[in-house]
Amino acid sequence: MKIIKLLLILLVSFSFIFAQESPAKTKLFGINPFGLLLNIYSGHYGMIINNGANELNFPFFYWQPLDELTIIGGGAKYRIYKNGNGNGLFYGGTVSVMSISWDYETFDFDENFNLVTTTETITGVTFTPGGEAGYRWSWDNSFTLAPTLGAGFTIGKIEASDGSEADFGSSGLTWSIGIGLAYMW
Repeated sequence: MKIIKLLLILLVSFSFIFAQESPAKTKLFGINPFGLLLNIYSGHYGMIINNGANELNFPFFYWQPLDELTIIGGGAKYRIYKNGNGNGLFYGGTVSVMSISWDYETFDFDENFNLVTTTETITGVTFTPGGEAGYRWSWDNSFTLAPTLGAGFTIGKIEASDGSEADFGSSGLTWSIGIGLAYMW
C-alpha cells in the first residue's frame, strides 16, 4: 500500500514539474486491454513533454495469476519519439517495482501417515529495469493506441524456506507486451 501511495505522490509531482503551457493535448490516462485476457488489471498515466519529443509514463497494475500469489506493481517509463511529435515510433527505458505476496504450501506425511499441509507466507519486493519499443497512433477524438514490446531483468528473489522460488515476479529475464489504449487531454 505504501508503494501505491508513493507512486500517486510521484505522479502528481511530475505532472506539476513537467506541465506545459501549449494548447496541445499533453496528458493521457489509459488501460491495457490486452492484460485483461490474463486477469492483469493495469493502467497508466503519462505526459508528452519537450514539445512531443519525449513521454513520461507511469504504469500500475494488480495481478493474481494464482490464488496463492498476488503481485501489485508500478513503475516509470521514459519514451523517445523518433519523429519528435508525440506520435509514431518510440523507444525508451523502463523501471518497475513489484510487491509480491505468496502463500507457499507444502505437503508431507506425519508418523501416522496423515497428510500434513504447511503454509508459509512469503512477501518481498522486486525491481525490474528494462527497455521497450512501440508505436503510438493518435486520433482527433483524443484517443490513442500504443502497442509495445519490452524486455527487462528482475532483481530480487521471492523464495520459500526450502529454496522453492515463485513462478511469477521473481528474479530473471522478463518480457512484456501491451496495447496502451488511452485518452489524451
